[in-house]
Amino acid sequence: MEIPSDIDGVLKRLLEHDSDVTAQSVLAPEDEAYLGSLIAAVRLGRRAVLIVEDHDERLRYMFSNATRAEAVTMLGKVVEATGRRLADGEE
Repeated sequence: MEIPSDIDGVLKRLLEHDSDVTAQSVLAPEDEAYLGSLIAAVRLGRRAVLIVEDHDERLRYMFSNATRAEAVTMLGKVVEATGRRLADGEE
């Protein structure tokens, strides 16, 4: 498992925008804003799990401000909350 030691460097690379990258974004403006708010929360010390599936179906991920156990707990909470919403008929 790869966990970057320089979280600031990783976040800076994620936030670096040039005109070509911004023009190629498939995210809606509100999703771009939401992603920015999530990154801001990580910078303020909130725990996070970031998962990205590459084009070859390989997963890239990192835990920020969290241990592996805390990351697994967070993922469990996501699955549980999603299950509840689906059971309640929400999409």
